[in-house]
Amino acid sequence: MSLKLNKKDFFEMFKGILFSIIISLLTVVIFAVIVKFANLSQKAVQIVNVFLKIISIFFGTLLAIKSGRQGLFKGCIIGLFFVLISYLIFSLINGSFAVNPLTAFDVIFCLVAGLLSGIFTVNVRRGK
Repeated sequence: MSLKLNKKDFFEMFKGILFSIIISLLTVVIFAVIVKFANLSQKAVQIVNVFLKIISIFFGTLLAIKSGRQGLFKGCIIGLFFVLISYLIFSLINGSFAVNPLTAFDVIFCLVAGLLSGIFTVNVRRGK
């Protein structure tokens, strides 16, 4: 199996990254409002943040990939660039570019979430 990508494939990956980032920003803002009024533990906030990343990558991938091919690769790229760009955005907002063991977990986790989302999306598109 060879990996032949065209402009449409690159555009789908770009859209997937963009949609994922937008969805993530919107859900984080909504969750921040909830956290402000609710008394949530730090552990609960971390768990919800991971869930929001999964949802963002999944829906970004689902909205962007229309061609029904190369889902595994496209999903990996979307997950990888999502985690890199979101790290930069949220580090700028936070004012700190600290790297900790959870950062490595985020990279691996978002890569796997993208991979699974891409596979799912391509197979759902083929089923139509």
